[in-house]
Amino acid sequence: MVWLSMDIFMKKPIETNQYPKNIKPMSSQDTRGDLEKQVAPLEKNQQRLAALNAISSLITESLENREALLLAADKITEVMDSDAMIVFLLDEETGELALELYRGVSADFVEGVKRIKVGDGFNGKVAETGLPLVIDDATTNPLLSKDEVITEGIKSQLIVPLKSKGEVIGTVCMARRKPVQFDEDEVGLLSSIGNQIGATLENARLYQDMKRTLRQLQQSEERYRDLFENASDAIWVHDLEGETVTSNQACEKVTGFTEAELKEMPIDMLMDLFGKSCIENIEASLLRNETIDHRCEVRLDKKSGAKAIVEITTSLIAHDGEAVGFQHAARDVTEERRMEENLRYYLQQVTRAQEEERKRIARDLHDETLQNLIVMSRQLDKITSSEALWEESLEVVRGFKKQIEFAIQEIRRFSHDLRPSVLDDLGLLPALELLADDMEKQGVVTNFKVSGEARRLSPEAEVMLFRIAQEATRNIWRHAEASSAEVAIEFVNSRLKMIIKDNGKGFRLPHSLGDQASMGKLGLAGMQERARLLGANLRLDTKPRKGTRITVEVRI
Repeated sequence: MVWLSMDIFMKKPIETNQYPKNIKPMSSQDTRGDLEKQVAPLEKNQQRLAALNAISSLITESLENREALLLAADKITEVMDSDAMIVFLLDEETGELALELYRGVSADFVEGVKRIKVGDGFNGKVAETGLPLVIDDATTNPLLSKDEVITEGIKSQLIVPLKSKGEVIGTVCMARRKPVQFDEDEVGLLSSIGNQIGATLENARLYQDMKRTLRQLQQSEERYRDLFENASDAIWVHDLEGETVTSNQACEKVTGFTEAELKEMPIDMLMDLFGKSCIENIEASLLRNETIDHRCEVRLDKKSGAKAIVEITTSLIAHDGEAVGFQHAARDVTEERRMEENLRYYLQQVTRAQEEERKRIARDLHDETLQNLIVMSRQLDKITSSEALWEESLEVVRGFKKQIEFAIQEIRRFSHDLRPSVLDDLGLLPALELLADDMEKQGVVTNFKVSGEARRLSPEAEVMLFRIAQEATRNIWRHAEASSAEVAIEFVNSRLKMIIKDNGKGFRLPHSLGDQASMGKLGLAGMQERARLLGANLRLDTKPRKGTRITVEVRI
């Protein structure tokens, strides 16, 4: 066994010096024989060179055609005057050599050498060292691996590494069944071929990876195109200059304009000023890589002249890290908003009717029931002041009088809760001050304050704000276990802000206030619904043991 470098040794050229005097010149027959001996290797080298050119062409062609690589293997076997050829490629994941192709060996032999660990046997050692290996007699070599079956009668072997970019990616083995040694020229020749095979196989792998990637990209593009064309939402793409690049069929349905027409005009021409400004702000923020809400509700003018309300989601399109345009997806929410508006109007009417009914019940309780009870109480006063009753009967009447007085207090409170007359007579602020006084009576120290230029609101707005405050203050003295609270009203320009906070036990904030309704807790959900009907923003801030703060802000 001989380890060799990969240098190709060149034979020295024949010198043309004169013969020495003590040597006789050869006869013409001798000269012819000597020339034939010198020409024979040249002819053989020429044949090898031609074969190498053919092999090189076949190897290059094998980038796309595996049959060409098999033909090249046959040619290499012929040029190397060998009986068999085996090529292994390195599997980096398992650290094993996997059989890639073979020539001149049986299927049984192949079955035994499908995979060889790096470092084991002849091929494993070459893969490990990266150096060529010549084996004169494989049957007696101590490196013989049990995986490298020798039933083929193989004697001599020449194994060289396959390299790509200086890294071993496999091995190629030439074998002879006769014990004929491989010379240095053959080592150099196979090493050169091995390097070319290694580079080609690596290029073929990269080429296949590229084809697979391109195929995946094509499939992704086809899927995207299918989704794009068949999406129920209108989708269009425009470049950084605002020119429409493409749009889908749903876009024509929403706007009334064909794709060709939309390419002739920027779609933002169809939007109202607020919507156009909103989209421009979103696009500018996306270009600055800011985290924002990508959605915007826009009023759109259709080609037919009809108005539409669309919810637009904007996303940035980038190529090689550079922004190239924007994609917009628009969903027509006109019917949804119309239904919401109708529902809101219906709830307003229901709320208004509810408040009117409360007012009527409160007035009836105050004007009739309460007055009758007061008359009865006064009559009982006359009876108890008379000396005509027995002592026992007097006690019964006195007890009856106390019950009537308690009923009067409860009716007054109930009437006040239904509809405090001060709300209708004096307005929101005095009514809120009464709520603060009620909390004081329940043992909660309450601070009531007003800032800004106070003014009256519409009756509907005052009722809604009062009901929100009523629910909030009731929660404080019933559930919060608070010792102090604050009710604050701020008038700032054309807005009113109402803040109600306490130092109570607080609670864990639900994901949505509407979730409270499904748990049977209607108070918070009712506050949010009233704020929505009023067109106000309601914010709830609370944490366990951190108190609660409710903020309502509305335009007045």
